[in-house]
Amino acid sequence: MIRVFKEANKKLDEFDIENKDFLTLHENNLIPKGSWIHVSDPSEEILSEISKITSIPLDFLMSSLDEEESARIDKDEDASLIVLDTPFLIDEDKKLYTTAPFIISYNQGYYVTIARHKFELLDEVFKRVKLIEPHKHVRFTLNIIYRLATLFINYLKKLNAKTEEIEQTLRTSTKNKEILELMDISKCLIYFSTALNADKAVLIKLLKLKEFNEFEADFDLMEDTKVELDQASEMCSISRSVLSSMTDAFGSVINNNLNSVMKTLSVITIVLSVPTLISSLYGMNVEDIPLAHHDLAFWIVFGISLTFALIASIILIFLSSGKGRKK
Repeated sequence: MIRVFKEANKKLDEFDIENKDFLTLHENNLIPKGSWIHVSDPSEEILSEISKITSIPLDFLMSSLDEEESARIDKDEDASLIVLDTPFLIDEDKKLYTTAPFIISYNQGYYVTIARHKFELLDEVFKRVKLIEPHKHVRFTLNIIYRLATLFINYLKKLNAKTEEIEQTLRTSTKNKEILELMDISKCLIYFSTALNADKAVLIKLLKLKEFNEFEADFDLMEDTKVELDQASEMCSISRSVLSSMTDAFGSVINNNLNSVMKTLSVITIVLSVPTLISSLYGMNVEDIPLAHHDLAFWIVFGISLTFALIASIILIFLSSGKGRKK
C-alpha cells in the first residue's frame, strides 16, 4: 500500500491510494513537492516507479527489501538514506518481538519511508507528534527516531512484565517450559540490544552532519532524542543482565524442586517396601512359618506390616527434616 501525506495550513492531509493509481496522481500533479510518501510491503516495480517520480536513487529504496539490512546512513548528491532497526511484534500470544529495517530516504522534493512489516512506529508518530512537517526533513527524522526509542522502551516494559510473571511460576516449577520462555525473551533482548546499538551509531553520525546542526530550534529535540535512545539502550542492557542471572538461578531452583520430588518418592518407596517384605515372607509355602495356622493370621500380619511402615515413615521424615542430624 502507498500512503501519501501532504501538509496544508499546518494540517497533514492523508489519502490512501492503490498502487496502480500512483502514477496517475503524479501525472496530475496531485503529489506536490514536500509530500511524504509511505510504502508498506513494497515490490520492486513500485520502488522503481517511486524512484523515477522522486528522483531518489533506486538502490536507496531497494535496501528495504533486504531483511538483513543493518542500520546505516548514506548520501548521494542531494538524496539521503537512513536505515533504522525497528522492533515489531511477531507473536501476539507469546509477546515475542524481533527487529527489521525501516527506511527513510529524502531529497529536496520528497520524503519517503518504507517498511516491509507492520510497525507501530508510525502509529506512535501520528499519536505523539503534534505537528508533522514532512518538508522539514531534519525535524521529522528526529521525531521518528525519538518515537522509535520510546517504542523500544514500551516493548522492554512488556518483556519485563512477562519476565516477572514467569518468575512467579518458576518458584514452584519442575518443568522446562518457563526456562524456554525465558530463552525466547532473552533472544528478543539480544535483537533489541543489537538494534539499539546500531541506531545509536546512526544518530551520532546524523548529529555530526551539517544539515542537522543548521537550525537551533532542533537542538533540544536532538538532545531529547539522544537521551531517550540512551535510556532505551541502558534499560535493555539491565534487562539482559537480570534475565541472564535469573535463568541461571532458576535452573538451580528447578533442579532443587526436582530433587525434593525425588526425595519424597524415595521415602514412599522405602515405606512401601516394609509391608511388601513381610507379605513376601508370609507368602512362602513353608509349613512351620509363625502364625501359619492362626485364625487371625492375616490381620496380625497386616497389623505388623502397618506398624513397621508407620515406624519407618516417622524415622525417614525425622531424618529428612534434618532434626535427626547432629550439630
